[in-house]
Amino acid sequence: MRLAALDIGSNTVHILVADVVRGKLEDVAHYVEMPELGPQVARSGVIGSRARGALRAVRKVMEQARSHGCDELLACATQAIRQASDGPAFVRQASEVLGVPVRVISGRREAALSFLGAASRHAVRHEWALVDLGGASTEIVIARGREMLRSAALPIGSGVLADTYLSDPPRPEERARLRKAALRELPHAPDGEVERLVATGGTASNLPTVLTRRNPPAVLTTADLLTCETRLDRHRARHVAALVGLPPNRVKALRGGVEALLLLLDWYGLALLHVSHEGLRHGMLLAYLERGRDWWRDSPHEIT
Repeated sequence: MRLAALDIGSNTVHILVADVVRGKLEDVAHYVEMPELGPQVARSGVIGSRARGALRAVRKVMEQARSHGCDELLACATQAIRQASDGPAFVRQASEVLGVPVRVISGRREAALSFLGAASRHAVRHEWALVDLGGASTEIVIARGREMLRSAALPIGSGVLADTYLSDPPRPEERARLRKAALRELPHAPDGEVERLVATGGTASNLPTVLTRRNPPAVLTTADLLTCETRLDRHRARHVAALVGLPPNRVKALRGGVEALLLLLDWYGLALLHVSHEGLRHGMLLAYLERGRDWWRDSPHEIT
């Protein structure tokens, strides 16, 4: 069976195509565009004129994925669409483009699906934390093995942080203000004596290539993250993008995201960040295998 999962996030539109082989997922293809809805919604409360670009992004990734074929397409939208007053209208348009319903999932369900995807590869016996750092929000789950213990959603995300606080290139005093703002939200993070911090989302998956484009590491140290921050801040985004092989708008989002990850490592008293390329989209597909068409609905058993 071949499945596809598309999610409309606060920075990006992603689609994952994967085969189900003996109950496990094997990635076939992955495509991404960056319409950056989060900053617009954070400023104005509406998607507004950004809807057109976001729908173009949906069409583009869908066209790219279509060549691989799939038996079932799942689609969801997250924080920016949840927040926008015109989110329902946008969802109707996106559903028409895709030919399947786009499900606006709750923050709690987003955390559960991201956890399901990441835990399929990164779960450890003792307590560990999953951080799903998105464009406008961050979901954090404390777990033991594959069991969710506690979770919380924080209103900090890479795109919104960068857009709100950082120039191009950022100045030290701007980073200080960003840290201060993010630190105000960290007391709402779930407590845990965790032995591992696993991060998923665009910042986590792209930072290793900022460090090195040849054999990017799966684990980043605090020193690695600080090196990434220095490289991201050294020049204007357009120049950095050419050096690291990423789009300029991704470079800008990474500048906000790396600061959030540094703060979270410090918050939980850890020095190593484990990068997960499995997250929300893998979780969507695994949930579909478990629950069929109800994959997107909140479960009464999910921990808050």
